Amino acid sequence: MHEDGTENPNDILRDITEERCKQHLTEKAIFLCKIHDSTICGRCLHSEHRSCVEEVVDLLHEVVNIDCEKVNTMKSLLMEIKNEILLLKNEAEHSKENCNKNADKCVQECMGLGNKIKQRVDELTSGTRNGITKKHNENLTTHSHITKMCDEKTKWCHDAESKIDSFVDKNMAGHLYLMNRHFEKEVSDVRSHLKEFKHKHTFKEFGFKENNVILECLFQDLEEVCEQQEEVNGSDDGNANDVVASTTKINKTRRELTLLLSQVKQDLDQSEKVCKSVSRHCT
Repeated sequence: MHEDGTENPNDILRDITEERCKQHLTEKAIFLCKIHDSTICGRCLHSEHRSCVEEVVDLLHEVVNIDCEKVNTMKSLLMEIKNEILLLKNEAEHSKENCNKNADKCVQECMGLGNKIKQRVDELTSGTRNGITKKHNENLTTHSHITKMCDEKTKWCHDAESKIDSFVDKNMAGHLYLMNRHFEKEVSDVRSHLKEFKHKHTFKEFGFKENNVILECLFQDLEEVCEQQEEVNGSDDGNANDVVASTTKINKTRRELTLLLSQVKQDLDQSEKVCKSVSRHCT
């Protein structure tokens, strides 16, 4: 109850026997009906709770003095429940801290696994890249040699043509005659040199092609490289840690299984040969 018109209402404390009945405001609620678990007045007792008279308590006679033993029991129970609440809260806080640490650890391990896979892929593709670079450099060297040789032979053709034109212009038939004696052989030598050079210095074709079958197998295997495990803490007795996770272990790699399968097939073929040989001898 509060006093009206004040900023700070004053609480008026009074015992239960001083409270007014909810139905009969002029009467005091001095009785407790255990059946209906409610406080009632005398008028309620005679009108609505007549059948409950055996379970009605007179608070004026029963509740005279404070029962210290009951108070202590109630406070003891409250202390126990508060301790249980505090324990649960502390456990939840501890679990939260562990959850944060575990989440960070799992993320770091996952990132580490990703880096490890990436590093291995880089190592594997590095050999292919080096091979491509090597072939490319060899082709560049071949191109350089061919270009140099072609420039030399082009210069020879130009010089020879200039001599012919000069001998013709100057009417130097003797020089032209002597030049012509070995000219076809020199041209044949140049042609042979070109043919030999072309055969010796060839461009090496190369390309890059993915093996889709192996790549698909690799992607499927990568899905099994790591897994998320879930741990459920707690049980009926509060002491067990039940781990709910996939415990499948891959004991052999795909390559080992392929080799094992190949060996089994060989053994089967050998057994069939032995059976056929024994069958022939028996007949």
